Amino acid sequence: MTRSIRMWAGAVLILVGGVALAAPEPKDAAPGATGSEYYPLKVKSKWVYKTNDQTVEIEVASAEKDGFKLETKVNGKTVAAEVVEVKQDGVYRVSVKGDKIDPPIKFLSLPVKKDADWNVNSKVGTQTVKGKFTIKSEAEKVKVPAGEYDTVFVDGPDFDIAGTKTAIKYYFAKNVGVVKLSYEIQGTSSVLELKEFSEAK
Repeated sequence: MTRSIRMWAGAVLILVGGVALAAPEPKDAAPGATGSEYYPLKVKSKWVYKTNDQTVEIEVASAEKDGFKLETKVNGKTVAAEVVEVKQDGVYRVSVKGDKIDPPIKFLSLPVKKDADWNVNSKVGTQTVKGKFTIKSEAEKVKVPAGEYDTVFVDGPDFDIAGTKTAIKYYFAKNVGVVKLSYEIQGTSSVLELKEFSEAK
């Protein structure tokens, strides 16, 4: 794997994943499905992203007691797994690579509201994660290989992951999820852009 992909699959996975107590499924949800319109979760749904010359796939592998397990593949090889949960107040990353995040990291606040912000102060094993997210826009236009979207732009410009300075930007589209993600680690930047989203039937 390239250096940027190794970095992505490492420390930044805590914030990126590629998103607590178990919340009940909405009554009108299909069996095995839950989630906000900004992060739809259904087993076998898949997002395919492009970053440089690499292809990154994130698939909802299974429903877990504390959320949904998402597996990340780079050029067809599984490199990481995480558990994401959508609650009434936000979308949370609960664990990465089998390690519990304490407390879970909220990476989208719900309901969506411009200028909403929230602090992150969590631990993953011996690693600490500290920073602040802010919803900068509710209708940020973004063009990616999969199309053009009006997105919710979430900015985390000053995170510290185990002593490493990290900046991250999420762009969420309704009924799709993350369509663009950019991050910078110690001066090295990378961008993931959605090529395709396949929602499970």
